[in-house]
Amino acid sequence: MVKARQRIWIGLMMLLLILIVLGGCSKATESPQSESKSNSETDTKIIKTVDGNVEIPANPQRIVTQGYLANFLVFDVKPVGAPYWEMESPYTMELSEGITDIGQIDGGSVEKILSLKPDLIVTVGGDEKLNEQFRKIAPTLVIPYGTYHEVHDEMRAFGEILGKEKEAEEWLKEFDKKVAKAKDSIKGLIREGTTFSLMGPFGKDFYVYGDGVNRGGQAIYQQLGLTPPKLVRKDLIEPKINALSISQEKIADYAGDYIFLDISGEAEFDENDPVWSTIDAVKNNKVFYLNPERFWPYDPIAVESQVEEIAKMLKNHLEQEK
Repeated sequence: MVKARQRIWIGLMMLLLILIVLGGCSKATESPQSESKSNSETDTKIIKTVDGNVEIPANPQRIVTQGYLANFLVFDVKPVGAPYWEMESPYTMELSEGITDIGQIDGGSVEKILSLKPDLIVTVGGDEKLNEQFRKIAPTLVIPYGTYHEVHDEMRAFGEILGKEKEAEEWLKEFDKKVAKAKDSIKGLIREGTTFSLMGPFGKDFYVYGDGVNRGGQAIYQQLGLTPPKLVRKDLIEPKINALSISQEKIADYAGDYIFLDISGEAEFDENDPVWSTIDAVKNNKVFYLNPERFWPYDPIAVESQVEEIAKMLKNHLEQEK
């Protein structure tokens, strides 16, 4: 069961990497925004997207989503269709009953989506020819992967799409309280100047991650406010780069006093290799292993949980160090 889920998430990661490349070749990313006006006669509203203004139902009832399932579930809105890999997330699995699996984000999903008779499609896009087919079915919002770099922006954007701005603010208020509580739980345990890295092997490559959508970066750096090494800040966080492939020889340059490690994608990684085993954090048993199933998702529900999990990991470890 675990291997099967890992294969699903490996497939998801490869798909998202493809979407990043395709998205980089298309229009610049722009967060969808509502013009804050509705046409009372037709009960629609205009949302600004990377494709320009898109007219959508003011109160959509039959939503199909590709890549944003949790963003609807967090508002207690259940789409009629979503890809199976989104419904396999530990954060959405119990909430996905009754949602139709539309398969992968490819041409094979078009007929299935058409049969669901959606009144709104929200997709990470990446394939403009596919997006054109979606637009013929229903109003389509293309929100490229990585559009949102922070939970508050993401919740407010989907609050606008759904006409649930008030609910978004209420959720964020509770979210901020949970973040504050998590930060308080480790306050005083972390010495000033202590740095934390987020990195790991994927396939044949080794990556270091910033404070964006990869591997819990939002929870670690943005919400808990843990300090990154100088190179991580310079090469990833400041330029808003989510992930950077580095050579094995460069790992030590990006390693912090503590390391959050993700090993996934059938990684070819030897933890006994001197390049890795001689890093101070590794030698001093200051490496936290992340569960890919829980730290690959990057939606608001996931980030909320990741904040609490990271704080708990640190609290348990740091209290033992004292």
